[in-house]
Amino acid sequence: MATKAELKSLLNAPIPLAPNTYIHFYNGGKLRADFMGEAKPKDDFNSEEWIFSTNRAYTPGRPDRENTPTKGYSIVQLPSGKKVLLTELLKAFPNETLGAKHFKKFGATLGVLVKIFDVGKGAHIPVHWHPSPEFSKKYLKNPFGKNESWILIGVRPGAKAWVGWKKKVTVDEFKKWMDAQDVETMRAHMHEIKPKLGDVTYTTAGIVHSIGEGCCILEPQEPTDWNILAEYEGPYPYKREQAACGLTWDKGLKAADFSVMSKSFLKNRICRKPVKVRGTGKNKEEKFLPDSASKYFWETKLTVADKMKMPGDRGFYVFVTFQGKGKLVGPWGETPIKRGKSFMIPRCLSGYEIVNTGRKPIEVYTGYPPAI
Repeated sequence: MATKAELKSLLNAPIPLAPNTYIHFYNGGKLRADFMGEAKPKDDFNSEEWIFSTNRAYTPGRPDRENTPTKGYSIVQLPSGKKVLLTELLKAFPNETLGAKHFKKFGATLGVLVKIFDVGKGAHIPVHWHPSPEFSKKYLKNPFGKNESWILIGVRPGAKAWVGWKKKVTVDEFKKWMDAQDVETMRAHMHEIKPKLGDVTYTTAGIVHSIGEGCCILEPQEPTDWNILAEYEGPYPYKREQAACGLTWDKGLKAADFSVMSKSFLKNRICRKPVKVRGTGKNKEEKFLPDSASKYFWETKLTVADKMKMPGDRGFYVFVTFQGKGKLVGPWGETPIKRGKSFMIPRCLSGYEIVNTGRKPIEVYTGYPPAI
């Protein structure tokens, strides 16, 4: 626990977010560790990094001592070097950190989750889908579903993912494939994509997908960990009846979209292209998501060749540096930034400037909660 004075000292500058890594049931972590600046990166099942989170993480098959009540919650670093849960700060200063409107609707929570996951050698994310907010309200007693975006921050040779049905699939057919754990046939009916560094997707709730070896992804999403998994048992540390968010499979399958996805929809709706929203010269800010996504979360990418101002009227958000080095300059002074370092920009912070001090352009991701 920190004193209120210690917590208040964080509010006049960007708030450093400490590493928040945990072991998952799938192998990975080498590209995640490289991005975070860790020594000797390797695949060791430390495959997820929950950067901006007020959600609990849970890993099937791990001992209770690892699945603590606050596992997954973001950690902030005080000027003294002491680390505390972000939730301590949000509860102590909700209006200053989150803003009154956000706090009134969502309480002392972020309303968004931003994490990294890295799929390593010989691993893949199972064929699965996520519930919509409407489904979650009806069956899971939760206001959030799991609409999500993928931003490729690392790739290995041969990286692949599978998204949506390219062929007609019936629920009965899919049940047979699940019973047989016939993943090959499931994937054969799905669109295969080969992600490249910097690619961005928008995967809405219900779309069936799987992520193969070699993808390291920054994922902004609704603040849940709802996953309905069509692969279970065998190499996985959970049983069939545990794979559907605790629901019966008849209900779990209702959350999946079995309609055929056209190539045009995949190209133009799922796979996103940047749209410039402001900037001059080689300094620019781009958006990737359709405007309809703002009810779930929002994201932009900034490319800064020399200097670029950030306004102080955007509410709170997370700031993640993808590439380059520089500093944030504001009334508080200067804050150094470099690849893999993340900050919370609180609601109360005034505008500031991003200044490039390196040779390469700085690339920055900013992630926002639902629009109110």
